[in-house]
Amino acid sequence: MTGSTVQRRRGLLVRFATEQGAIGWGDAAPLPGFSAHSLPEVVAVARNHAPLWTGTTIPHSEGTLDPSLRTLSCRPECPASLRFAAESAVVELLAATRGASVPAVLGDPRSTVALNALITRPEDDGPARAARYREQGYRAVKVKVGRGPVEEEIELLRAIRRSLGDAVTLRADANRAWSLEEAVAFAEATRDLPIAYVEEPLADPTQRSDLGTQTDLPVALDETTREVGPDALRDAPAVSAVVLKPTLLGGVRRTLEWRRAAREAGVSSVISAAYESGVGLRMLVALAATEPDTPVGLSTYDRLADDVLRPPLPMDGPSIDVRSVVGAPIAVDKDRLERIDVYSS
Repeated sequence: MTGSTVQRRRGLLVRFATEQGAIGWGDAAPLPGFSAHSLPEVVAVARNHAPLWTGTTIPHSEGTLDPSLRTLSCRPECPASLRFAAESAVVELLAATRGASVPAVLGDPRSTVALNALITRPEDDGPARAARYREQGYRAVKVKVGRGPVEEEIELLRAIRRSLGDAVTLRADANRAWSLEEAVAFAEATRDLPIAYVEEPLADPTQRSDLGTQTDLPVALDETTREVGPDALRDAPAVSAVVLKPTLLGGVRRTLEWRRAAREAGVSSVISAAYESGVGLRMLVALAATEPDTPVGLSTYDRLADDVLRPPLPMDGPSIDVRSVVGAPIAVDKDRLERIDVYSS
């Protein structure tokens, strides 16, 4: 998160159970400053939706998740984070019913997932941190930009690029900080600097086509994915990647729609976290495991001082073993939860 410190992360865990005893968990953790709804609003909507969900029969269709996820009724006002939690719980129920792993329900999973390292303040020893990440074996590093003069940030990126060497991919994230003129200046000054993409360079995203006309800067969409539909990729020649954050995007089904559209458009998709608990990160790892082998933005778990899972997820280092994160039954420390019975028949 750019320029802010969060002392405490709060969310709503959703637990679905079947008559046969299968259990599914999901994490609704709206991110302050980014999510459209607050946690109290999410809880209130969950109370309203519980009667709709209770007694629902989830079809076990083979080959596609869409019918199963569509069965779970969500009104238009349902917050994105709650959709993600509810759909995550459904996917876990389907996995339990089929006797399969959660990643296998989502697609054809890989055994490992690579993570990109994150440098949020490159001005604070950014090149030295980049060198450490290279030595640790990270294949990609993302650097936050857009908080200082463009010329100074370019020099920092050059120093970081030198520290990374040729084998590590460099990504940048401007968080919509630049004017068109600043973005053009950045693109022209970094023509010789290998950068995989810059996330959301423009303060006015409607100028993206102008940026594409004036430069060849590779652009990744992040915030834009919450403002337009996946069909927008059909006419987005300047877009190289989409960063998909299911907690903010609106659930598993919406994420899969974007991923499918990206594949058809020849655009990379990168699953990323929004500081979820281990419950939410399990599903993000499962989603990432069924994508092409590109480093993903799930290096947020080490920012949490504690978690609701016992034991915590083994997610330190440049890559993670999918089975060790998602394969074991979920074990929530209920002493760290406040139970909310939103509905009883």
